[in-house]
Amino acid sequence: MASLTLSQLETHLFKAADILRGKMDASEYKEYIFGMLFLKRLSDQFQVQQAVEYQKWLDAGYSPEDAVALVEDPNLYGETFFVPRRARWRPGEHEKPDEKITYIVNLKEDVGNQMNKALAALEDANPELTGVLKHIDFNAPKGKTRLSDRQLVDLIHHFDKYRLTNEDFEFPDLLGAAYEYLIKDFADSAGKKGGEFYTPNRVVRLLVNIIEPQEGMTVYDPTCGSGGMLIQSKQYVEEQGQNARNLALYGQDNNGTVWSICKMNMILHNIPDAHIENDDTLENPMFVEGGYIKQFDRVIANPPFSQNYSRAGMKFPQRFHYGFTPETGKKADLMFVQHMIASVKPGGKMATIMPHGVLFRGGAEKAIRESILKEGIVEAIIGLPPNLFYGTGIPACVLVINKNRPPEQRNSVLFINADAEFGEGRAQNHLRPEDLEKITQVYRMRREIPRYSRLVTLDELAANDYNLNIRRYVDNSPEPEIEDVRAHLVGGVPKREVARYTDQLARFGLAPEVVFVERDADYYDFKPEIKTKADLRPLIENHPNVKERQAELEARLERWWNDAAKAIESFPGQNHLAEFRRQFQNTLLQALLPVGVLDEFQIAGIFANWWEAVRYDFKTIIAAGWSVNLIPDEYILKAFFQTEQAEIEALETRVAELQAELDEALAAVELDAENESEESDSAPSAAEVKQAIKNRIAEIKANFKTGTKSVELSALDQILERIEKAEKELRKVQRGLILKRTGIEKLVDEKRHCMSSEESRVLYMSRLKNLIMDVLSRYLQSESAYLSNNFGKIWSKYSLSLLHIKNCHENSIIKMNQYLKDLGYA
Repeated sequence: MASLTLSQLETHLFKAADILRGKMDASEYKEYIFGMLFLKRLSDQFQVQQAVEYQKWLDAGYSPEDAVALVEDPNLYGETFFVPRRARWRPGEHEKPDEKITYIVNLKEDVGNQMNKALAALEDANPELTGVLKHIDFNAPKGKTRLSDRQLVDLIHHFDKYRLTNEDFEFPDLLGAAYEYLIKDFADSAGKKGGEFYTPNRVVRLLVNIIEPQEGMTVYDPTCGSGGMLIQSKQYVEEQGQNARNLALYGQDNNGTVWSICKMNMILHNIPDAHIENDDTLENPMFVEGGYIKQFDRVIANPPFSQNYSRAGMKFPQRFHYGFTPETGKKADLMFVQHMIASVKPGGKMATIMPHGVLFRGGAEKAIRESILKEGIVEAIIGLPPNLFYGTGIPACVLVINKNRPPEQRNSVLFINADAEFGEGRAQNHLRPEDLEKITQVYRMRREIPRYSRLVTLDELAANDYNLNIRRYVDNSPEPEIEDVRAHLVGGVPKREVARYTDQLARFGLAPEVVFVERDADYYDFKPEIKTKADLRPLIENHPNVKERQAELEARLERWWNDAAKAIESFPGQNHLAEFRRQFQNTLLQALLPVGVLDEFQIAGIFANWWEAVRYDFKTIIAAGWSVNLIPDEYILKAFFQTEQAEIEALETRVAELQAELDEALAAVELDAENESEESDSAPSAAEVKQAIKNRIAEIKANFKTGTKSVELSALDQILERIEKAEKELRKVQRGLILKRTGIEKLVDEKRHCMSSEESRVLYMSRLKNLIMDVLSRYLQSESAYLSNNFGKIWSKYSLSLLHIKNCHENSIIKMNQYLKDLGYA
């Protein structure tokens, strides 16, 4: 059996969700998908270990019958969860089926109840799972309905398509990666409720980059949700080439369902020893050591924003020695901060997401803020872009506390205002790889960049009454728009406005003269050949200097790739990903930065974009070599089936031509009002047009009186014949295209199964190279588009002056007077 790839498993899980999608809200059905996935995984892996134990008893001289009985001892499965028979997906290879039990895959009736019993049996058999599974109720009503037996059987049969054992995965953490994908999909579908259990991946990565966990440390998330921050902390340690198993993870969440998702997430990521507790962190912190709350090397969190809390029954109130915020008014934010500070070891560090209100609100919050600042442990405050999080548009920031700051740094706070640099999305915005790299590097190097970051002394903060409003210290507000009255009135483009883009022009070796000509000492005019705004982009993009810089960057990237390719080809069986990433991210910077087109953060973004696209593929290569499953179909087509692909492209072109002919024929027919659809603004279908023509022909024949009608009848017959002929030809070509595609899909599948490792290596290396070349191309296009778009704005402002409009108006009047005179009216 071929190993399961990440993309296959992600698609498989997405289709499982599709079975329930639309029948209930994602926040409701997610636990069914998680529960069934978890049950299938544990059952499959248990069977593998059961077969190993069975063979051990045989090797020890026991009979097959005795061995079958002995492997039912739960104490044998120290490294694997024991799955009792009621919870098994199907009987094991040597297991004698129990007639009293219907295995999961064979369930047909009372399915919800049987699934509940299976999960309860699995939980009861494994103390580590206490509280994780029994809350999942497959019989629970959702609104006025509940899942039917048929729906649950469909879900079971869907999950039965793949076996989920370690040996079935192309790399060890594949199931964990797919589970994270599923969590994100549910968060996207759940909307506002998604924020209860999921923080966007790159926001999590930013916090992990800040706290920089190392092997041997303890990491704690007091509001852990589904556990993403803890898992990424583990992955960060792995990426540094360190032993991630020597990292202790601790988390707590007050939502029971979310806590169980987190527990399953840890297990599916092969972190069964993570310490995850379920209770309210402010009221009852669960990790206690020596009579007080336990302290950790690193603390990381995204607490719920703007909550109320209660001091009644609160344990360890001494945590909050800076003071208490009001219990009402939704001001628990600084209570979470104080709990985290108390949870950080001396010499430790924490990073947390906070709403901006904690930076400037007065009263008790101001006093708490002042006390924390005076301790010298506030290392950085980072303003994040708007609308990054599910369910809230509240502006957010990252608060960084460091108890290991050198004395010389304790008198200042690094402010980073990153709220203007992000990728825009339809539902929410996101941090781009280059944004993540820029914030990380500026923080780590304590760099000051105009309008982006600044070190602010405690004296200055005190002078501002400890108001930490980020824009007070790093104002990145857009420069005021220039509106040159003289240019609007008499024409020209102000040089002072063009000067704003001098540095950007210089990146490509350009000067303003590429677009403008001198008008006078203070103004330009657009070049005469520029007639419209659309002329600007090709003028810039096709300029020899731009082409030269682009070619130089591509040549440098080609040389970088040649070195990187040699390292990648040594991956099979050798895990050097951490070294590779460090080395080749640095060498890419050294290769591209001297050209001057892209800055260091953009170059880091190029590598990060590429790395995100290929990092799981690299894990597959390390674990399984040059797997044919890494090769997209289009690469196999291009390499081995060029003739067949050309035939398909020719058929696709012919289909488009025939469709255009049919559309033209349909557009030529004017339907009577009564034949047109009254409920739709869309064009009538071919069937509707043909019926309308037939109705008109019948009407003419029924009322035939004059020769004029026979002419119309003949024309309608010709139109109908043309439409039907075009339809017939289109159907014929479409059938041929379907057959050809089916045939080539079969050829690709057959070739994939017989490809050599060398063929796979060659194709995959080609794909890797194309990916990073494409990323570079996107960045270059973005840079040149920035220039043409801004000059387009200038064109819109100044291409038509009042004087020009007035002259045009006067010329029009002169022409009109001449026309009137020629006609004898003047």
